[in-house]
Amino acid sequence: MPAKRIRDSVADCPATRCLEAALVSHRLAHAYLLVGRDEYAKLALATALAKAGNCRGDHGPGEFCDTCSSCREIDARSSANIRVFGDSGFLSVDIVDQFISYASVKTASGCLKVSVFRGVDFFTDVAADRVLKTIEEPVPGNVFLLLSQNSRRVLPTIRSRVQVIKVERSTQVAADLQNAASAPGEDACLEVLLEFAKANVSLSETVGRLLRMASQNSLRDNATAGLQTLALFMDSVLRARGKVPPLAGISLSTEPELARVNFVLDESRVGLFLDHLGERLKHIEQNVNPELVLTNALLELRRMTTHE
Repeated sequence: MPAKRIRDSVADCPATRCLEAALVSHRLAHAYLLVGRDEYAKLALATALAKAGNCRGDHGPGEFCDTCSSCREIDARSSANIRVFGDSGFLSVDIVDQFISYASVKTASGCLKVSVFRGVDFFTDVAADRVLKTIEEPVPGNVFLLLSQNSRRVLPTIRSRVQVIKVERSTQVAADLQNAASAPGEDACLEVLLEFAKANVSLSETVGRLLRMASQNSLRDNATAGLQTLALFMDSVLRARGKVPPLAGISLSTEPELARVNFVLDESRVGLFLDHLGERLKHIEQNVNPELVLTNALLELRRMTTHE
């Protein structure tokens, strides 16, 4: 069978070209941040890199046969040369410990060990510091692949120590990702609320941005989306601070950022605040001025987070 290349697993894209060239030239960076919404594509890329770095078949540099014992062990998840830790929506202290222990073991001569960590978006400052100590002093033959849905959610201390590359499965997927990134939605609304919570933007500017978030929608629809995002914002703040358990169906992608919002939170008023959001959604349905409804909701949020 013909030899395979890394790009065969994910398609030709900047990420595959970058890793192929680095492997062939023996210039792999010690750590990469693989960014993209397609978790399977990132894992497929990690698997292909491990195969290409450890294959014992007869082929050119940076290629793999997919049939030798090394390649088969990687497919069977029994290889000592690649391990995947974590998942895309949860961070456990035990998982961090396991990752550090695995990454600290020396590799066999001539082997490439690929240490993969999913969900680095959820690193706390403490977890990030511990992992940084490991990736800054890697054992020879070890490469770290940190997986993220959105690089903006990754702590700056992590981003500054790794090479960031975007993983796209195909031309169509790349177009879909670009559309998703540019389309206004939950993440965009939460970014606005984060800026408001940090007091970086005024009340009037926040209201205006939320009401213009999706230009194709009416002010009423955008105000409804803004109120729904306010509920997500507050639930996520509480979960990020360990006050309530995770809720099914609620995105956790912004929690690390929310946990670092430095405002005073009167947690005794959160339940009432969420109840009021439900009432305000009904007001929108009853044709109350959407700008007024959204303004009042943000005013209540400001009062609750500043004790005004």
